[in-house]
Amino acid sequence: MEAGAHLLAAAADIRLAFFDIDGTLLDSHGQIHPQLYPSIARLKSKGIKTAIASGRPYFAACFLVDELDISDAGMFYTGAHLFDPCAQQTLLEVPLPVADALAVVQSAQALDLYAEVYTPSGFYVHEQTEISRVHAAHLRVNPEVDDLLAVVMRSSVSKLLVGVNRAVNDDKVSLLEKQFPQLIFARAYLAAYPDWQFASVISGAATKQRAFDCLLHHHQLKPHQVIAFGDAESDMDFLQMAGIGVAMGNANQNVKSVADWVTKTADEAGVAFALNHLNL
Repeated sequence: MEAGAHLLAAAADIRLAFFDIDGTLLDSHGQIHPQLYPSIARLKSKGIKTAIASGRPYFAACFLVDELDISDAGMFYTGAHLFDPCAQQTLLEVPLPVADALAVVQSAQALDLYAEVYTPSGFYVHEQTEISRVHAAHLRVNPEVDDLLAVVMRSSVSKLLVGVNRAVNDDKVSLLEKQFPQLIFARAYLAAYPDWQFASVISGAATKQRAFDCLLHHHQLKPHQVIAFGDAESDMDFLQMAGIGVAMGNANQNVKSVADWVTKTADEAGVAFALNHLNL
């Protein structure tokens, strides 16, 4: 797991670090490993910018901005919202078209999929279930209970989240995805519920390439000056586009295969381990 000479040389050029949240900055219990605090503080002391790159909304990530001071402009909602926490400024917002959001919710309900609707300021469920309570604790934000179609009709929708217990109902998320080729489905998982698969559904215009290019333009940097950390399929684009892509040890093989290096797991403070070994 030692970093090779070529990675150490590349690390000398790094000026910006993107961090996924779940399974990367947060361990399998949703906690920040104590070793991350000094490692990220040291990174910032070297003048290297730190930013979030996550499927979470900003309102469910701001605790990390506060606790770890990861406060430079980054990506939320899987690319549908680019936001600068320091300036409290939105750089890019790509909502789901209303017709698409309505159709996805209706189809998800017909397939008996779990569903959540996200707006810029909060999220909604049709009813409280075990999964909704677990997910709320995971996000550290409670949802509002409402009719999801009514929410879509009256609010700007940033993303939808759909999920299924594959051990019981097979991979119905893929069935849904096939109905909407114009939209982006980014897969995610909950460590405590390995049988469940989730997908963030966002506008087809909210591509990771667009988000990455926009953020690099904002930060006035080149790809080789960026390092990205992640563990899920939805992180793969940033891992590939960054000068150094680091997969967590808890990532699956697909994610590890596109990374430049694989660090330890989130439970083992893999981010801190990587930053230390890359002299960052």
